[in-house]
Amino acid sequence: MTYREHAITSKSFARKLGIELPFAMYAMAAGESISAEQSTLTRLFEVVDGTLTVRLATETDQEVHAGEMLVVPAHTVHTLVAEQPCQFIQLETK
Repeated sequence: MTYREHAITSKSFARKLGIELPFAMYAMAAGESISAEQSTLTRLFEVVDGTLTVRLATETDQEVHAGEMLVVPAHTVHTLVAEQPCQFIQLETK
């Protein structure tokens, strides 16, 4: 995926792969964020490029670097922040 200045781009793969659970890739430009959200499903974030900061409501920030993965349990409020450009895959599972 390509980075766009001052933007977040995404691509969903679930339909193409014929799966029901959400599976998408994101590219976030430096300084972008996704506001606090939560899911009824467990979310897995795998960083492909750069570093993603995941702010959990109950803990300190978690930095996830390229090649690393972080699991966010279902019903956990979290915010995603890209202090530098980053790309990550987000999978959701029961």
